[in-house]
Amino acid sequence: MGLTNRAKSWLSTLSREKTLPTVEVEKILLDGGHTPHQVWLDFHENYGGYIEEVGPGDIAIWGLARGANPATPLLWFKAEQVYIEPARKRFSEAILCADAHPTHGYELGSDGRFFGIGGPAESFVMKLERHGVLHDFHSRGKVRRTLLTHKSDEPEHVALLNDMAPSLVHEASGRAKKLYLEERRLLEFCPFIKQLVMWEQVP
Repeated sequence: MGLTNRAKSWLSTLSREKTLPTVEVEKILLDGGHTPHQVWLDFHENYGGYIEEVGPGDIAIWGLARGANPATPLLWFKAEQVYIEPARKRFSEAILCADAHPTHGYELGSDGRFFGIGGPAESFVMKLERHGVLHDFHSRGKVRRTLLTHKSDEPEHVALLNDMAPSLVHEASGRAKKLYLEERRLLEFCPFIKQLVMWEQVP
């Protein structure tokens, strides 16, 4: 599935460094005795080298591995190496992002699931779509954010979810997080932790 214009617009705000060719990353995986899952290689090919600001003075550099002597200094991981998390319980084998602090949990599963900022999501593309929705909404003007509740089964919040159901953004919504976008309201609903966050345009 291709990216929406919203996601492409957000992606265009990020800078990108030169990245290792995908064929070289595949060889690193094979030489290390790892399976070069196609979803991993596609991620590196399409998004390797993008630099995402994840906090003040803190960045994540996408991809599976970085080359030696990159323009942006190596931060947390060594050059030309991959870092694999073995499969565990309900989670498939996963690969860590090319360079991001481990506390951010940037992992891409062999089943395509992404964990990290913007996730958990069924795919990395879904993460991008979520950023695209937020970027689009905030570009419309001043926004007020409200944490509504940790009990989304309260009657008034059930009514809110029903009211906004037609505005569900399917490409940005999965099991763990759903986004509903209207002209002046954006609702984020996280079913597992029963949390709702509302953003509203401020006149």
